[in-house]
Amino acid sequence: MNKIGEINFRKIKRVSPSQFYSMKNCAYKSLLAEAFDKMPLLPVSPNAYFGTVLHKILELMAKGIIRNEEDFNAEFDNQVKILEDDLQKNGFGFYVPLKIKLKNFGLKKVQLKKHLQSELEQPISFSSTKFHSEKWLESQDKLIGGKVDLVIESGNNVEIVDFKTGRIMQDCLDDEGDIVSDVKNEYKEQIKLYAYLYFENTNKFPTSLSLIDLAKQKFSVVFSEKECKAVFDEAKNLLKTTNDCVNTKSFSGNPKEENCKYCLYRPACSFYQKQLETDFSSNDVLGEIKDVKKFQNGNVSVFLRSGIRNLIIKNFSSEAFDELNNNKNKQIKIYNLRKEATEFVYSVADTTMIYE
Repeated sequence: MNKIGEINFRKIKRVSPSQFYSMKNCAYKSLLAEAFDKMPLLPVSPNAYFGTVLHKILELMAKGIIRNEEDFNAEFDNQVKILEDDLQKNGFGFYVPLKIKLKNFGLKKVQLKKHLQSELEQPISFSSTKFHSEKWLESQDKLIGGKVDLVIESGNNVEIVDFKTGRIMQDCLDDEGDIVSDVKNEYKEQIKLYAYLYFENTNKFPTSLSLIDLAKQKFSVVFSEKECKAVFDEAKNLLKTTNDCVNTKSFSGNPKEENCKYCLYRPACSFYQKQLETDFSSNDVLGEIKDVKKFQNGNVSVFLRSGIRNLIIKNFSSEAFDELNNNKNKQIKIYNLRKEATEFVYSVADTTMIYE
């Protein structure tokens, strides 16, 4: 079984634009990530791993290293192999091969390939136009900083571009109560932060902010200098108040589904554990081991007592029997389970992990 041990909280030295929105929703998550050197306590989603491959290919296209379909196919296969080898090495071989394990693997590859431009589509290169891929931008005090995907400088026009491998738009309500599609708030705030960091470095604001998805759709983000400054000030204040918690040891979490569902530091979060005692809506459970049974097919089931509820977790491997059986009456936490049709019955998934 996995153990957390004592948590050594440390101050966060810098906030990145990509980290800001998550940190704003739950600063405690960011403190846990810092305490564990950003080493996840639970398996990362295979989509997140694959997203790094897609982003890397977009970067190489922007830099002009990938120029044609032959380059694309070779580098794509190379990046996928590097990732799969790394997954095998780190004990996540159940994600391999990604081509089979991932939904929409082929579709995303086709969409990504669309970013290749034919010779006829290549923009005319002006000596005054400069393309900066993966450009590092940081505040003068170095408290806010990160790499922006692409900065295009052409005379007085400056465009900041951020590539996204997931959905950019979300449904929301307008002032009239009607449902409309708009760019996700987290992406708006992220690129506005980059805009202000660009200003801190050059003393001028970009003229346009754009988001580009895998389908090569471009979305403009409307902004003002005042808005960018407000997000920047908010990020700095958030960093200060979060680090003040380390000094005072007065931590607080924000355990809500949208904050916790994909959090990789749930096993170390006392606020989340408290919620698990009475909330059975997630795919994580907490309780005392009351019984462990091994069946003829080799599968093992664990019976937990959680408050007034009896929980059954099925389909552990036979190798897990002895350890689980030797820990009867001990409280454990089990993460990333699969809910069965019967209430309070769960089954083990590839990514399931147990913590004391």
